[in-house]
Amino acid sequence: MSSSLMMQSLTITDLEKASGIPRSTIYYYVREGLLPTAQKAAASRALYTDRHLALLHDISTLKERGVSLQDIKKRLAAEIEAAGSTDVDLVAEQNEQTRQAILAAAARLFVRKGYKRTRVADIIAEVGITPPVFYGHFPSKQELFVEAFEVFVGWMRKLLEARLTAEPDPGARELARVQGYLGVQTLSPDLMGLVRSEALHEDEDGALRKAVQRSYKGMTQDVQEDLAATRRKHGTELPVSDELVAYALLGGLENVVMRASWDDKYSRADVLWTTLCGFLAMQAVYSGRLDLSAEFERYAAAIAAIAATPPPVPPDALS
Repeated sequence: MSSSLMMQSLTITDLEKASGIPRSTIYYYVREGLLPTAQKAAASRALYTDRHLALLHDISTLKERGVSLQDIKKRLAAEIEAAGSTDVDLVAEQNEQTRQAILAAAARLFVRKGYKRTRVADIIAEVGITPPVFYGHFPSKQELFVEAFEVFVGWMRKLLEARLTAEPDPGARELARVQGYLGVQTLSPDLMGLVRSEALHEDEDGALRKAVQRSYKGMTQDVQEDLAATRRKHGTELPVSDELVAYALLGGLENVVMRASWDDKYSRADVLWTTLCGFLAMQAVYSGRLDLSAEFERYAAAIAAIAATPPPVPPDALS
């Protein structure tokens, strides 16, 4: 990642606090050409960068050594020019930083308090922003919650990444993925129901649905890759999509977890065994150890006929 993409935008207050230098002095350095001009964000608001902060540190160090401001300006000429010659849109970058801060804070609060007990006011206070800033990024708490789902999934993928990479056994990898899913479920029990309902409804600009799609793609990608690798290794020809099978396995896991949550009849081990059984069964089909070609041929005509016919709808529902 380039340095420009890593650039941090700072208000004058941020710069003052981080450097320990009064804003009056910072403004003076700008007027004298020791610091590049800030990027205007509004009539009364300007944005600086971490390059300004680095220059302030260098200026302070040289001043302590007795170097005059005129000589400091000469010594730091290249750094001053580089700090001023950026094509990064600091306003957009700060907006993105604020958005990510809101998402991270919301995810933490959803974990601690749950969706229903987390108020927008709690998130605003946690981030230290105003209500207009919050609603400028997220029109509703529900939209924020759906996007926070991506944060949850990202946390779990990061935790499991090393383990999945080092594990050669597909079944063991599947158990690790189930463990990660259970972690997401534990973080926020009401998460999956709301997210799945959003996936079925098209919002005005499609943003919520796309956020859910990205998250589910992240949860199913590894399984899809394992299935595709098994198919390639054994040269198996199947009338199914690896992606849809991966989603089918995830859907099965979601329903197993839902049933297990109703009472104490089933343990976490039961959930793991049930999910592993489904995954290993698909692995057996994909590897050719379980040959279903005769069954596929038997049902081909029925599937073609059903696929070409509209699903039945009760007459009463149409009246």
